[in-house]
Amino acid sequence: MIEAVVATRGERLAGPAIARSPRAWLAAGWSVFQLYTAYAGMFDLLVQLPLHVAFAVALGFLTPATSVLPAPARDAREPAPVRRVRWLDSLLALLALGCGAYYVAENHRLVTRMALVDDPSSLDVLAGVLLVVLLLVASRRHIGGALVLLALLFAAYAFAGPWLPGFLSHGGVRFLKLVDQQTLTTEGVFGIPTLVSATYIFLFVTFGAVMARGGLLGFFTDLALAVAGATRGGAGKVAVISSGLFGMVNGSAIANAVTTGAFTIPLMRRAGYRAEFAAGVEATASMGGQLIPPVMGAAAFIMAETLGVPYWTIAVSAAIPGVLYFVAVGVMVHFEAARQGLPVLPRAELPRAGAVLRRDLHLLAGPAVLLYFLMTGRSPLFAGFWALVIAVLASWPRRATRIGPRAAAAVLVESAQGAMPVALACATVGIVVGVVSITGLGLKLAGGIVDLAQGNLFVTLVLAMLAALVLGTGLPTSATYIITSIMAAPALVQLGVPKLVAHMFVFYFGILADLTPPTAISTYATSSIAGADVWRTQWIAMMLALAGFVIPFSFAYDPALLLIGAGVGGVLLRTAAATLGIVMLGAGVIGYLVVPARLWERVVLLVGAALLISPGALSDALGVACLGIVLLSQRTSVRRRP
Repeated sequence: MIEAVVATRGERLAGPAIARSPRAWLAAGWSVFQLYTAYAGMFDLLVQLPLHVAFAVALGFLTPATSVLPAPARDAREPAPVRRVRWLDSLLALLALGCGAYYVAENHRLVTRMALVDDPSSLDVLAGVLLVVLLLVASRRHIGGALVLLALLFAAYAFAGPWLPGFLSHGGVRFLKLVDQQTLTTEGVFGIPTLVSATYIFLFVTFGAVMARGGLLGFFTDLALAVAGATRGGAGKVAVISSGLFGMVNGSAIANAVTTGAFTIPLMRRAGYRAEFAAGVEATASMGGQLIPPVMGAAAFIMAETLGVPYWTIAVSAAIPGVLYFVAVGVMVHFEAARQGLPVLPRAELPRAGAVLRRDLHLLAGPAVLLYFLMTGRSPLFAGFWALVIAVLASWPRRATRIGPRAAAAVLVESAQGAMPVALACATVGIVVGVVSITGLGLKLAGGIVDLAQGNLFVTLVLAMLAALVLGTGLPTSATYIITSIMAAPALVQLGVPKLVAHMFVFYFGILADLTPPTAISTYATSSIAGADVWRTQWIAMMLALAGFVIPFSFAYDPALLLIGAGVGGVLLRTAAATLGIVMLGAGVIGYLVVPARLWERVVLLVGAALLISPGALSDALGVACLGIVLLSQRTSVRRRP
């Protein structure tokens, strides 16, 4: 799960490497601490969360800045480059751990003092400010400067309030009060985002690492080949299906793109797809892993905690839109293959579904346990821990998938490395959340958006979408969701949009922002594998994800797609209409339905798609009529051909 950046290839630390690498020992120790508290229960929050942040910051200093791109080719005779950690990085890592130790030593006093009333002591200020400074430095290294700059701007806003105009004005915040709120309570750096990172996110990153090590990716890929490999555009559909299945238990776009893309992109290239199209398909499908249950992106867990609802409620609501997203990508792949006349993969060269299921069906034990516990109302922490345990046990029947001591040690290290950027992002964005809370900026911005849109829901939705897409250009998905959820989502709620729907709307666009140029990170990885032009890949990925930009508007007007406010019949009708609309959208964009579409047919298809995706009986009927007109036209033209 999670949109975390994967550990650099060639840096997976396992076996003997653990014994000689302080970074690996620190990463493994952090994982053991997190797994222990997942099993035995958390410590007091002002112990658990500062230690979580301290581990992440320390590991951030001991880890070179990570690249998501595959390593460049190197002559086998050339010695591998050695990455050394500077002595200053080691010192800063020790300082971060020392700050965490301070919170442990002073825990009783910190939890019994009158927070935000009594001024903190000099040592409290020193430890808190030092940890925040170290956090910002580590975040700049692994996430980039945009989020750090945003946090600093919000901190400056807390002091500058009395001199600002209009609704931005506020009474100002004293330095000691801001330090107190940000570092000695659970309303700032150690707020809800960090709490979610320290519980659900870390655990599900570990679960994803176990699934990858335990052979689940190979199972999903072989199953996708068996099911769709011999159909029109089979290679592209294999990429969509395998990325979707792996994303269900992984939730990380980058990890998905690099792991599944290493197999699916060469497969698509051999089948005749253009390099940019193959890279775009894999990037778009990998991004969808954050949208589909049961394990979604980090922002989904933060949403559940923010709304105070069970995570299963979020997962169930996201199920239909998530499936529609993958249907949309698969439809475009099918029409593109038909338009190009690409050959079908020979059935004799593909695995058989029965043989694949007999070989690897037991690997689904972990995801099955996860689903069962979530459906029966257990917490994600409980469900994730025991699903992880079962997944490790399920890996043992076959030697090729077995997670023994060496592989388990590697999982501990990989999990911490994967969770580290997310933990840094969540703690850094906690600064923004804390300032918004202490200044009342959230309600002021919501009112400002409503006034700007003059109460028009569509304009407010567009403004919320633009806010998410612009913020997502420089921020991680989880940070984008958190900020838009406290600034844009309340404006939608004020106009009558249900709270869950409003948060799901900004959640979707926070994720889709990672497919928009110029910072569509997954496209850099996939285009590198495909040898494709990055800019063209990004525009193709946006085209393939077009339905993802439309679906949130559909459920904002009629939340039946989120299983809200409608019975079974209403949900089925809305889903059927949206599915048909997505098919027409794909046909109109690609320019192929039964045969290549003429310009006027493409226009009618796109109009019909918009009518079907928009809720309403009349619009649905008109959309179906548009489809009928184009089908009749194309079948007539086929009969007239000699």
